[in-house]
Amino acid sequence: MSTTVLADTHSDGGDFPCQDSRDALPPREAAAAVFSSRLSELIAGSVVSTEGGSTRSLTLYSLAQHLESAYPEVPVSQSGLYRLIHGDAIARLDLVIALARVFDVPPEYFVTEEKHR
Repeated sequence: MSTTVLADTHSDGGDFPCQDSRDALPPREAAAAVFSSRLSELIAGSVVSTEGGSTRSLTLYSLAQHLESAYPEVPVSQSGLYRLIHGDAIARLDLVIALARVFDVPPEYFVTEEKHR
């Protein structure tokens, strides 16, 4: 089954809430919070187009499947993506680059608070 991820590139996404509280976090937690917010924003604004021509909301499962087929050398799982979305893990650089390619954003998008879209 082939899927295509389509990101909503016209979404404003808004500013980050509680940015000042993020400044008080240790660097690891602050990085996880920024990445989590960015990835959540992209997933929320994306749909999956299936072979049959229908579309549906992007899920972590379909994102993991797409990443596994498009980038087999980048280890990824649904549970790993779940941990990233919830700020419980920090993404590896190879995964950041793969996600940037899938969503057509620069890799910096996941690690900076400025909008680069």
